[in-house]
Amino acid sequence: MRIILGVAMLMLATLCVAQTVTYRQGTILDIQPRNAASAVHKATDAPPPPGGVTYEITVQLGDMVYVGRYQHQSDYLPSNWVVGQPVEMRVGKHKHRIYLKNVSGKEVALVIITRHAAQGVPAGK
Repeated sequence: MRIILGVAMLMLATLCVAQTVTYRQGTILDIQPRNAASAVHKATDAPPPPGGVTYEITVQLGDMVYVGRYQHQSDYLPSNWVVGQPVEMRVGKHKHRIYLKNVSGKEVALVIITRHAAQGVPAGK
């Protein structure tokens, strides 16, 4: 019985640690609206995706610059996402997404389109 209780407590502690997410302060470098036609990379007779607006958001976090794709059904863009302003963010566990906090403090997932080292920032800074 003690073994089962010990294993259960260990699993609970591991679960609590796994849910801890750390945000860092990044900087928004650029915001570019993209139309639906630009999302198609090949010639196709398929119709473009229905409605919505797509933005490419460029952010710097430490010595890396990320470009993420943000999509919304309207032209809504969180009011705290302004070029040159800081934003709380994190890079996803598998480095396929970045997560930016919106004005209400909720995180918004953006698929990473590209990433590269920041110009003029020494590696590891």
